Amino acid sequence: MPLYQRIVRDVLTPLALWRRGETAQLRFEREFERTQFLPPEEIRRLQLARLRSLLFHASDNCPFYQRRFEQAGFAPGLLRNLEDLRALPPLEKRDIQEHGADMVARNWPRSDLIRNQTGGSTGTPVTFFLSGARKCSRAAATLRHNRWAGWEVGDKAAVIWGAPQDRPADGWRSRFRNALLREPMWLDAGCLTEERMVEFHHALHRVRPHIIQAYARAVVMFARFLQARGLTAYQPHSIVTSAEILEKEDRDLLEQVFRCPVYNRYGCREVSVVASECSAHAGLHVMAEGLYLEIETPNGPAAPGEMGAVLVTDLLNGAMPLIRYRIGDMAAWADGPCPCGRGLPRLERVAGRVTDFLVGADGRLVSGVFLATYVVAQRPSLGQVQIRQHTAGAVVYRIRPGRDFDPIADGEYLREATRRRLGAGAVCEWEAVDEMPAEASGKFLFSRSTVAPRFLAAQA
Repeated sequence: MPLYQRIVRDVLTPLALWRRGETAQLRFEREFERTQFLPPEEIRRLQLARLRSLLFHASDNCPFYQRRFEQAGFAPGLLRNLEDLRALPPLEKRDIQEHGADMVARNWPRSDLIRNQTGGSTGTPVTFFLSGARKCSRAAATLRHNRWAGWEVGDKAAVIWGAPQDRPADGWRSRFRNALLREPMWLDAGCLTEERMVEFHHALHRVRPHIIQAYARAVVMFARFLQARGLTAYQPHSIVTSAEILEKEDRDLLEQVFRCPVYNRYGCREVSVVASECSAHAGLHVMAEGLYLEIETPNGPAAPGEMGAVLVTDLLNGAMPLIRYRIGDMAAWADGPCPCGRGLPRLERVAGRVTDFLVGADGRLVSGVFLATYVVAQRPSLGQVQIRQHTAGAVVYRIRPGRDFDPIADGEYLREATRRRLGAGAVCEWEAVDEMPAEASGKFLFSRSTVAPRFLAAQA
């Protein structure tokens, strides 16, 4: 390891944490490095102990959970195993919007409440609070997952990101601190234009980061741009994708263009990193020391490989407990142990947000990202596309046309492809647009269905 990188890791970063009163991060880092290799049964025992402590705390100090436990006929002392938590109903986003104040622990120091908010990519923004210790454990978990991708503290990195709340602070003091601690170079993906992607290309070759972290859709669009322009992409050690779904074909494209391995990651602002790939690339390991994950289907807990709705309980945030929180994502469990030897449970795949799914004319569910990969990407003349759905079996394509766009030929291609994927009775319309802005969260959403959430709720 180069000398300056070692200074950043062993001297400057601990000093910065001490100055901010966040040295607990170092303790959590040591813990998570050790616990990742515990046998699965020991990890479950750790989860059960933390879950029991959280439930007693919520029952004693959070009015919302006092009412919820009473209505469900549930008492923390009744919990014998992790599965007993199913006696409680899922926590919905609207519950937090309407009762968030009563979810904050009454015994928690107001000075230790850190306010945060989701970007609202589901149309339902959520405000929540973290404790100072939870902020530290989230950071420690992220660093551990970074290491799996070969990203050590002090490595040069670049982030192709768009969330405004994640943008580095401006001003000379912040710039000096970021340079001193080797904070990642920020490449704003809030609105991807050809000019901006040319800037990304030059910046990466100039700075030469060891790692690139990116919104999955943004870096895929960037890779396609470089490929179409015949530009030689900068080759980092690895790419970490997050925030959006990464299909196999997209991964293959990234590894071909950037000539490095890709590590996929799944997380959300409410609980930070949920799961990440290790070097075995055999699914995504759940951050189980801090989170208890459930995958629910209309018929109960999902079997390995079966898709269901993700429910998450944050085991380490006593300031505002989130218990059986329905994030709004769909995922499936992986089966068997991972070749890497870690005992952490794994997700086989994350299929995306509920609103990413489209409802076909015959009731089938189709991933919008699947259409992006296997329909839109096969037709370069379509350029950039978004899909909107407000009626089952009917979609509207918003198209920012490519260079060779043909309204008649491309329109017929979309109609045929839509019927093939969404059923023979599917209806397809399209409209041309000049710009395709990102959401307020900075993400580019390929599809948005207002039908899928109602459809899935009815099936349950």
